[in-house]
Amino acid sequence: MRVLIVSKHFPENLLTKVHGVYKRLQMFVDAINKTSQIDVLFFVPNDMEVSSSLIAKLEHSFSNYWDAEIKLHLCKKFAPNRSRLNWKRYGLGAVRFFKQDGFLETSGREQVRGFESCLSNRPDKIFVHRLAAMCPLLLTSRTLPPVFLDLDDIEHIAFFRSIKHIPQWYKKLLYYTILPALCWGEYKAIQLADRTFVCSEKDRRYLTNRWHLKGVYTIPNAVKIPKRLPATAEQTLLFIGSYFHKPNINAAEFLIQKIWPHVHKALPDATLIIAGFPPDRIPSYRLDTPGIRFPGFVDNLANLYRQSRVVCAPILFGSGTRLKILEAAAYGKPIVSTQMGAEGIQMRNGREILLCDDPKRFAESCVRLLKDQDLCDRLGSAACAAVAKKYDQVKVKRLIQKHFKNENDKRIHPSAA
Repeated sequence: MRVLIVSKHFPENLLTKVHGVYKRLQMFVDAINKTSQIDVLFFVPNDMEVSSSLIAKLEHSFSNYWDAEIKLHLCKKFAPNRSRLNWKRYGLGAVRFFKQDGFLETSGREQVRGFESCLSNRPDKIFVHRLAAMCPLLLTSRTLPPVFLDLDDIEHIAFFRSIKHIPQWYKKLLYYTILPALCWGEYKAIQLADRTFVCSEKDRRYLTNRWHLKGVYTIPNAVKIPKRLPATAEQTLLFIGSYFHKPNINAAEFLIQKIWPHVHKALPDATLIIAGFPPDRIPSYRLDTPGIRFPGFVDNLANLYRQSRVVCAPILFGSGTRLKILEAAAYGKPIVSTQMGAEGIQMRNGREILLCDDPKRFAESCVRLLKDQDLCDRLGSAACAAVAKKYDQVKVKRLIQKHFKNENDKRIHPSAA
């Protein structure tokens, strides 16, 4: 069987592009590779050189990194004119999903032709990594093999939640005007897909019950189960994330400005580690706040978690499930999170995780854990057990393989959606 993977999330650096989006993609690649030949189509930055020699070099690099023999295809993203007047930019986006930022770059004629070129290899199935990569499939007139869409974030939910964090009222209104078209595009993409994968049962029920869509299945985010780390005696909090992602920037700033002052007042010798790249996108990065360290990108995660007593996830908006929580739990670390941060993850408040939305209560939970070794051990052990039972990557890969081995999928055409 031959599977074509389509994604706009091209990892320019395989050593540093290791956050959630790329880890989930690799999990699917690993699972698909067990039974199939793999073609990969990446939509890459418009200013990137796309030559046969570069493709051959990258093909070798990706094959080694993923431990899979792949055939690589690259297509440049459409580069919109960023000087477009706002009325034109948002006006067109309110009418057409394909004209919105994030989707326009995979919706041009060249991008559709690039996808259609890959169809000449006659893939048996197509795996689409996230909503933006579905645009060429929705726009082509070619007959398609069965399509599998990974909707790890329900985009319209994430977009709607982000709007309230925009300070300018007129920008809020502009974003609200394009929300219906985004919902329409997401609906049509799920209709076109033979199977759509989401991260949690909560997301599956939402799309199945409220939107009345069929073929939606839960493929949870998952982690490799490492050896559990002992609790450190150091009073150290950890937040980790990619700061190209706005919810992580917002969470880090919320932690520094609203939560950390309470912790630092109660425990002046405590340390907060804000790990991840690039830290200078966090507004408070240059303030030299006492007790806070910014190590940037950390390649040895086990060592980072070994230094940390408590892991924080003060996420205020977004969707999907947070791999950072599963990862911390797998190492046996106690976790304090907002309700939004732990959304969709099957962990119980007070048993496997502590949930607090109020910054003062969040800080109090952190201080309590930093002082109480027994509580850290109990919470960390319970979290580790929950992840091993429900989010073990070995088990989830087997589930993915079952979906791709299904022989009942039929060939479909965009006009049927």
